[in-house]
Amino acid sequence: MTHKKVAIIGAGIAGLASAYYLQKNSPETQILIFESENKPGGKLVTSPFAGVSVDEGADSFLARVPWAVELCRDLGLETELVSPSARTASLWIDGKLQQIPSPNVLGVPLEIESISEGLLTPDALSRLDSNGVPSLDLPDSDASIGQVIQSCVGLEVLERLVDPLIGGINAGRSDEMSCAVMAPQLLEAAHHPDGMLSRLKDLAKNADPTAPVFHTHPEGINRLVDALTNSLKNSFKMVRPVLNISRLNSKWLVETEKGPESVDGVVIATPASVSSNILEKTLPGPAQVFNSIEFASVALVTFGYSRTDFEADSSQSGFLVPRSSQLFMTACSYSGSKWAHLRHPELEILRVSTGRIDDDRHLNMTDDELVNELRLDLNSTLGIESAPVHVRVTRWPNSLPQFPVGHADQMNALDVELSHSAPGIFFAGAIRHGVGIPACIRSGKEAAQQLSEFLYG
Repeated sequence: MTHKKVAIIGAGIAGLASAYYLQKNSPETQILIFESENKPGGKLVTSPFAGVSVDEGADSFLARVPWAVELCRDLGLETELVSPSARTASLWIDGKLQQIPSPNVLGVPLEIESISEGLLTPDALSRLDSNGVPSLDLPDSDASIGQVIQSCVGLEVLERLVDPLIGGINAGRSDEMSCAVMAPQLLEAAHHPDGMLSRLKDLAKNADPTAPVFHTHPEGINRLVDALTNSLKNSFKMVRPVLNISRLNSKWLVETEKGPESVDGVVIATPASVSSNILEKTLPGPAQVFNSIEFASVALVTFGYSRTDFEADSSQSGFLVPRSSQLFMTACSYSGSKWAHLRHPELEILRVSTGRIDDDRHLNMTDDELVNELRLDLNSTLGIESAPVHVRVTRWPNSLPQFPVGHADQMNALDVELSHSAPGIFFAGAIRHGVGIPACIRSGKEAAQQLSEFLYG
């Protein structure tokens, strides 16, 4: 068998996963990983904060979907994973913190008894006491989360419970998000003849209520990046942004400032705007698809408060803020309550986020202005008046892709177009299946399989 050479463009979690699975399944393949930054990991960043390692972006991954758990198992990390100490969270709604009903599926309550008095009106409770059969016919394929939830359980549940949770995942609007991408289990349940609520309750009967929902590594989520990097350490070409990809006979030329590399196949795992720039000269059609994807910008500020000034409820992992609250913040996580390894002996560590697809005020603020605005919200919600001992500002501009209705069909059509116009080029990343770590790993694994099949049949 002739040995092949491939390029992975982008060393975020999707690109790293793609390289890892390609190396695992086709060890004879030479893999070159091009990354514009000086270290791999993309948006998975862990750094010291007040003497402990605290994540600057995603701090965990879903435990009930397979891709991240399987990768950790392959890397020998599975036995080191931990799950949250606190299993409940709240909403800041009607001027107070109210517990999120549990059990729920992406914010949809499954037991009326778990809903705090006053959280929902009698009319909304009546809808939740039904089977959840849609009041209006839903499309056979995709629909917006807002359309699905409003049709099955009503507008109030959408705005007060579902949108704060699902909208917080990618800072989007539920009435514009693809349910097929962001909440496929809700779409499947909504199409079930017994009704969405009946279907979700039936599925919940087979679920272990004590099973962890999230996992992380006690050294931070970047431990996964380190393990992948160590397995691929001879493959990296760091600080080597790709400028263009062009065709040369049956090969692809990956062009950088240090010259071209001739390869047999490519996985593009960069942010959509970067992917568009790489492809615009050679493949303007796919480039336009990447360029059309809208992104939200967010910021995450980590605060360290003396425990003499504030101590979080140890039974709660934090709270979400619906857009109807008119607050600047969108969520607050109690790191020490959520994760035992982050319980600081002297400080209460809070991770506070801001920014939505329709609220980018933070982009026009200095770090000091951003911190002060969030401190006002922490005063309103938690009564914190004192100054923090430690503060860290992390900005993520244009970081969270939005998934309009029909997004999955658009991605499938892009696959078809690339197979015809650019055989040997595949793509991975958050735009494929969603922004979560498992979804990005899944996209990288699938791209590796597609490339392997292209190269070796």
